[in-house]
Amino acid sequence: MFFDDEGAYWHIPVAVVLGFLLLLFLLRLSGKRTVAQFNMYDMILTFTVGSVLSSFIILDNVAFLDAAIALASLIAMDYVISLVIMKSDGVRKLVRSQPALLVFKGELQHANMRRERVIEDEVLMFMRQRGVDRLSHVSAMILEPAGDVSVFSDAQDHGDVAKSLQRSGVDIPG
Repeated sequence: MFFDDEGAYWHIPVAVVLGFLLLLFLLRLSGKRTVAQFNMYDMILTFTVGSVLSSFIILDNVAFLDAAIALASLIAMDYVISLVIMKSDGVRKLVRSQPALLVFKGELQHANMRRERVIEDEVLMFMRQRGVDRLSHVSAMILEPAGDVSVFSDAQDHGDVAKSLQRSGVDIPG
């Protein structure tokens, strides 16, 4: 019940070491952007890489070369997609989510909040976390593509927040 009758358990620690070293090598090769703060695309890639690696570690019938080719293909695909994203706004918008404006000039942006499934209590929590006590003091609050929240308050000198946000791809109400 607890152990496989075949008893060849030595392959698991060997597969862990080999798989870990291979993944470490491939991620170092692909660069820092691959392991930067996660967005949805990165999360999918991580789950897929993890699935391949776990299959290699746990399953006897997945050869090291098969796992190595699968992992290298995933990392290469990520590298190519990141190059395409740098050159194409359309592909960037398809693969990466855009920042969403939750508050602008002290006013809740209800349509954006509904689309992003953020409730007013969460907006208030984000304000408290940044030491802002009144909604009227929030110049802008943005839900970033990786899920973190940026808050610009009147107390801070940010120059023209609206122009800065537009350059970052945030839709500003007219």
